[in-house]
This record gives sequence, structure tokens and C-alpha cells, in this order.
Amino acid sequence: MSYEQALKAAGAEVHCFENFGSYQGDWWAKVTYNGVTGWINGSCGSCSGCDAFKGEFQWGDDEKSDYQERLARFGAEYLDRIYTQEDAETKSLEHADWDLEADEVCKYLKANANTAARIE
Repeated sequence: MSYEQALKAAGAEVHCFENFGSYQGDWWAKVTYNGVTGWINGSCGSCSGCDAFKGEFQWGDDEKSDYQERLARFGAEYLDRIYTQEDAETKSLEHADWDLEADEVCKYLKANANTAARIE
């Protein structure tokens, strides 16, 4: 069970996905969803009690009959804002003055800029 699986369950094609140990435990994914390719991100919290995924899903939930529906609904919440490459890079550096992972996140975004054909 993961954020990446939730995005896929919601109908997104996930081209790449990475977790970062930034202050709030960010993740970034390059996706294609509804004909748009770009970046989305979220926070998995700075502790297990703050993680939205762990708050929604418990061990063994994947064996329940409504799991795929719940997973898709959860993933869809992240797909309503898809960033362009430029916007994603800018967002990744918003807190570069104190977030020690910001530069690594931006490097990752740049390294994967062409990970999928861009659809406009």
C-alpha cells in the first residue's frame, strides 16, 4: 500500500515517484492524468501519526472488498493540481532557505523532466 498505488488506482499513469526526507516527508510523482502530464506532490507527514495514507488505511485493508474504491478515491484527491515542470521546480525550492532536501528534490525533478512525453 502506498501513495503511488493510490495514484494508479485513481487512473493516473505514474512515470516516476520518489519519497524525500524533507521536513514534512514530501513525495513527488510525474503522472499523466486526463491527458495532462506533469508533476504532483504531497506530504507523508513528519511522523506516522501525521501520514494521511497511514491514517486512512490500516494493515489488512487491502483484503477488504471496498479497498480499491477507497484507494482510488484517496489517490484522486492528489490529482486535481498538476504542476508544469517550471512550477514544480519553483515549488520544490519554496523553502530552500531551511529545507535541506529542497535542492535534491529540484535535482530529481530536473533529471526526470523528460520522463514522459509532455501533453498540452
